[in-house]
Amino acid sequence: MYNNSIMCGRYGFSVKSAKEVYKRFEIVNELSDLHTRFNIAPGQMNPVITSHSPNQIQYMFWGLIPHFAADENYKYTTINAKAETVDTLRSFREPLRYKRCLIPATGFYEPDKKFNPTVWHYFQLKSQALFAFAGIYDIWEDKKTGKKIYSYAIITTNPNAVVKNVHDRMPVILHKDDEADWLNPDTVEPEHLLPLLKPYPADEMEEWQVSNAAKNPRNEGPELIKPQEEDLKLL
Repeated sequence: MYNNSIMCGRYGFSVKSAKEVYKRFEIVNELSDLHTRFNIAPGQMNPVITSHSPNQIQYMFWGLIPHFAADENYKYTTINAKAETVDTLRSFREPLRYKRCLIPATGFYEPDKKFNPTVWHYFQLKSQALFAFAGIYDIWEDKKTGKKIYSYAIITTNPNAVVKNVHDRMPVILHKDDEADWLNPDTVEPEHLLPLLKPYPADEMEEWQVSNAAKNPRNEGPELIKPQEEDLKLL
């Protein structure tokens, strides 16, 4: 069961080609079937770049399974980690120090719960550029079979002025110049990492209302992020 109370749990990864990703993050390997996604959801395998191999990209499961979990269906599996407690909670404090990652994305969804049913909005950079969420990951291993599951969570923080009109949290979008610091394996002190986990500047972001189709993880396609012109007063 996933904890969706912190962030809506959907994001987009819209790229022209895999080469765009490799160039942007200086990746030296290639992934099979790396392509545009408009509705990435928890429980799926998605591209991640880790501090262990900062020039490599790999697929990981979205929904952190701590290494100490009794089984792979660990009931506290979570998709998010709050910046305010990522250095203290048992599931997150070791990954913060030793297992940090970048999650490539081009936008994310948040639900406006002032309306019933909720109204969904899509957020992206005004430049429409590919960016990276700050994340942590862990490796769970089945002691009987040796099976390993690599899984990650996205770190969230307080919303900026664009997001706060819709939601009280937002994912941490790292500035490009901060990505190398986040992935630096030699940096393990929380006091050097936590300052990176801040809201992205509001004047560099934009948002609009979209349909609720992204609620269903089976839906996919560019129509999911198409602006909707519905009158909210009718909802």
